[in-house]
Amino acid sequence: MLTTSVNTDYNNDLHDWGAIEHQIKYIAEAGFSHTQWIHDWEGEYMYSKSEMLQARDVLKHYGLHAHSIHATEGGFRGKIVNGKRIPSVRERCSRIRKDYTNPNEYLREAGVDLLKNRIDLCTHIGARVMVLHMQLPFGMFARSTDDMEDYYRQVYKSFDEIQGYAKMAGVKIALENLLFTPLEYQIDKFERIFSRYDEEFVGLCYDSGHASIMCQDNYYLFLEKYHDRLYATHLQDTDSIEPEKLDDDIAVEKADAHRPPFTGVLDWDRVAYWVARSPLELPADFEIGLKYGSEFDSVQEEMDMLRDTHEKAVRFHQMVLAKKEG
Repeated sequence: MLTTSVNTDYNNDLHDWGAIEHQIKYIAEAGFSHTQWIHDWEGEYMYSKSEMLQARDVLKHYGLHAHSIHATEGGFRGKIVNGKRIPSVRERCSRIRKDYTNPNEYLREAGVDLLKNRIDLCTHIGARVMVLHMQLPFGMFARSTDDMEDYYRQVYKSFDEIQGYAKMAGVKIALENLLFTPLEYQIDKFERIFSRYDEEFVGLCYDSGHASIMCQDNYYLFLEKYHDRLYATHLQDTDSIEPEKLDDDIAVEKADAHRPPFTGVLDWDRVAYWVARSPLELPADFEIGLKYGSEFDSVQEEMDMLRDTHEKAVRFHQMVLAKKEG
């Protein structure tokens, strides 16, 4: 059976149930069978049980299945440049009050509560994977290996505390490959976490757009190294970026285009090859932005863009199935 999945916030991440339901309705009408719940992927918002039930019932009403969710790590990491907020991930963000990596135990425990809240959301809507950025303050890492080890001690403490909770819920955590962060720190993250925790708890979320920007020599590096732990995807396409601009956060953010696959630099046959050899439960999740944050000119334009994305999702699923059978 062909299944397809796209993010619930293809046009906006407004904290407005009307806007959320609008997008879910149109996702279903475009033909998608599944979705990744990404609303509130950033910030310290805690879902109440009644809201989790509302999310469940809205999805059910439109016949959509929750495939995964994108969890938040607390707070808003960013700065405003020319009216646009640019992620600021090189250093710790002191404004975050719920941060599972924080050296302050109260804030760390609050961050654990936030992660458990999103595991509960998975349970209520039927998702089996929770995507987590696990941002790395690599500027701090570069200055002090002691601070880097302190950071990981807090991460281990938090993951130790949620491991049993997640396993009991039947939810796996998928750590995403990142924008901005140099590859050596990203690989170190995956090596540390995957060697410490088993495959029933934590794996990889492959963001193809991030990889096309940060993995200049091999867009498929994370897939090749960790395909046996691939539990989620953020499939999107970009035009990549010139290597000399990788230190320019504004340019990197702009390059992260979130266009549907088959529109940029990535070789989707190669992506399908590795997805087919992974334990990922299909469908693979698309993470796209259609006129993100702007209004569509008409309902027809919105549906045309969504249906085009759905056709690309079907095409990709067919490629994966062919690789599995070949």
